Amino acid sequence: MRPGGPRPRYRAALALWLTVVTVPATAQVALWTSQSLMSQTANNYPGDHLAAYGGLIYTDNVQRTAGGSSQTLLLLGLSGDLSHQGTRLDYRLASNLAVLHYIGGAYPTQPTGYLDGAVYLKIVPGFFTWLARETFSQLQLDPFLPTTPENLENANYLTTGPRFTLRPTLRTSVTLDALYSYLVTSSSSPRYVNLDNHRYEGNLSIERAFSEAAKLYIKADYAKVDFKDQVENNNYALGSASGGYRLSSGRTQLDISGGYSRVHVYDVLVEAAGAGSRETRETQTFETPIWRLDVSRLITPSQRLALLASQQFTDPAAAFRLGFDQSVPLFAPQQVAIGQAFRQRTFVLSWTLQGPRTSLEVGLAEYQERYVLSTVNDRNVKLANVLLTRQLSPVLSWDIAASYQDLQQVGAPSSAGGAQPVAGQSAKLFGAGTDLRWQVGQRLALRFLYAHSSQQDVYRDNQIGVTASWSLLGAQPPVTQAFPGLTPISPVSTQSPYH
Repeated sequence: MRPGGPRPRYRAALALWLTVVTVPATAQVALWTSQSLMSQTANNYPGDHLAAYGGLIYTDNVQRTAGGSSQTLLLLGLSGDLSHQGTRLDYRLASNLAVLHYIGGAYPTQPTGYLDGAVYLKIVPGFFTWLARETFSQLQLDPFLPTTPENLENANYLTTGPRFTLRPTLRTSVTLDALYSYLVTSSSSPRYVNLDNHRYEGNLSIERAFSEAAKLYIKADYAKVDFKDQVENNNYALGSASGGYRLSSGRTQLDISGGYSRVHVYDVLVEAAGAGSRETRETQTFETPIWRLDVSRLITPSQRLALLASQQFTDPAAAFRLGFDQSVPLFAPQQVAIGQAFRQRTFVLSWTLQGPRTSLEVGLAEYQERYVLSTVNDRNVKLANVLLTRQLSPVLSWDIAASYQDLQQVGAPSSAGGAQPVAGQSAKLFGAGTDLRWQVGQRLALRFLYAHSSQQDVYRDNQIGVTASWSLLGAQPPVTQAFPGLTPISPVSTQSPYH
């Protein structure tokens, strides 16, 4: 466990709490959006921590429209970044949950934030483990409209099942997962899309270690997705196989792999050509090579450069989880509520500089999403983040951050016979903010903040507020950085790249 981890007397209660939150409950949490970006207090402490926080945020454009009204938001939440490895139980948690109350009544009282928690119960240590994982996020109903409660859909993703681990030799391990997942979605918006589905997954991984730092591996994955609403959605099966090399040394983290993936989409409605012909349903297959380069290098004692480039098939619910599984800092675009698999190409480059009192982070990313059926929803997303943190005194630190997102819709009708994509809608979003953090005591911290966000030709919003956090676990002295980036709509960017 990392230094500053949870105290032993809290571990049993924490494990129980993590198990409880894996029960689907869409009313408990929601995605970290620009409405709530300034309630963050999770990263005031390094290492494992759990903190309760609350505060007031004033916004001058709560509806995010050209002439939106002002309102004050009251928030109360719980944030944590915890991990533990034991002889019988492992767990990890990345979360920032809060309940938002709109004092002027612009929207109903509702939760906001994100959660990704997992518990591994070692029934037979080293051989038989039971997994329970819960991930909560929100999907955008229309990516070109402002991110408000009226344009969001809750997505609660529960996974459970056994894991079997075999070690035929001292250097070889075989891992087999047999998992069941259930996705629950909900929204008060009239544009709500029912994406509820059952997922049946099997994952096989074989690793061969050459040293403590280097290993080769091969992986095979299969998932069958059955939607509850099969009128608006098509069931599909996704399979992939890949092989790769992983290196972990004191200065370098490297993961490179390649393989192939195939998606079968069932009951696709096809209109046959010719006069008097009838519509038929058929299974359509889509294939793509998959590859991944994930490398992070400490180029000097104070500078780290990281690169992620990948191509894979995924879907909106699973894509959110990817941000919690990357070694490279990842700030991903918010996913759209579409019940389809898509091919995602990802390119992320980040540079961090850590000095005695000053830290700087710069990140650039591009995402290309190509849906297997409704190609009109294909999009390209470009993102940029910058964050500067300065330790003013042993108890005061100052942050300033900015972000930019350029969203472009590209698409071509599926029956166009290879027609070139045509330009569609676009959206340009900008966010900037600054704050002053005051470590009042070992457990109490105050934060005074200002944030601005805007979407070109749509809205401008300014927020000012104050929050207070009380550390429940892992209280530490003040740190020089670990303040998350102020990205207007990116959920994963709230993760500290130093975890």
